[in-house]
Amino acid sequence: MIKVNVTDKSFNTAVCNSRRALPVHNYESPRQYGIRWRETHHCRIEPSVSGFPWFSRKPPNYIFDNNQDYTWFMLRWS
Repeated sequence: MIKVNVTDKSFNTAVCNSRRALPVHNYESPRQYGIRWRETHHCRIEPSVSGFPWFSRKPPNYIFDNNQDYTWFMLRWS
C-alpha cells in the first residue's frame, strides 16, 4: 500500500494530467466522475476529518493498494 500526497510535485502533475485525460460525461455528477476516476486508476482517496478532502486544510492522501498500480499511474501520467 502506497500513500501519496498531492504536495509531491511529480504526483500532482500526474493527477492533473490524468484528470484532464478522463472526459466528463454530460449526464454524470461530480461524485459519479470521482468514482469512475478511482475505478479507472485503481486508487482511492483517504477521507479527511471533515469528510470532504477539498474542504480540509491538509491535502488528501491518494492510496494505491498495489505497488504496480502506483508505478503504472506514474509512468503513464507524469
